[in-house]
Amino acid sequence: MTKKRLFFGLLPEPEVHSQLVELSRCFPILQGVESVPNNNLHITLQFLGNLEANERKCIEKKMAQTFVQAFSLRLDHYGYFKLSQILWLGCSSYPRELTRLVNHLKSIAENCGADTQERIYKPHVTLFKKVPKAEFPDIPFTITWRATEFHLLESISDGDGTRYVSLAKHSFLKEQ
Repeated sequence: MTKKRLFFGLLPEPEVHSQLVELSRCFPILQGVESVPNNNLHITLQFLGNLEANERKCIEKKMAQTFVQAFSLRLDHYGYFKLSQILWLGCSSYPRELTRLVNHLKSIAENCGADTQERIYKPHVTLFKKVPKAEFPDIPFTITWRATEFHLLESISDGDGTRYVSLAKHSFLKEQ
């Protein structure tokens, strides 16, 4: 049976997407650095790994039983993961609804047979890969990302690179 590489994620609305693309254009261009394709900009909530069809069905059933309030994130600083050589945009703080959601999605993953990793969750949008050292532009920014739904995404790698395809989505409860 064919396995699919899956993860839960947030996809930006068009206005936020445009702001992310514009901000990424402000970075100095370095040789060998890979910018993330514009269509791949997202925030990962929970990586699920390579799953079979029955595991995916379990995940889709349980994601429909997720009841979390919609929330807003403020992307307001640059960051760098030295080990993985990734330059990203992140949040200096984030709402408890996001923490609740991530914990719930991890529980779904474990209940449906996905392997999860113990990590401190750090919401971020990866802009560049294979970055040998962090160089940030001197441009302050704040991007407000209103999260109203989350997606089950498949990561597909082929000769043209990697792309993410939404297989299912689930809306959050309206903000109070």
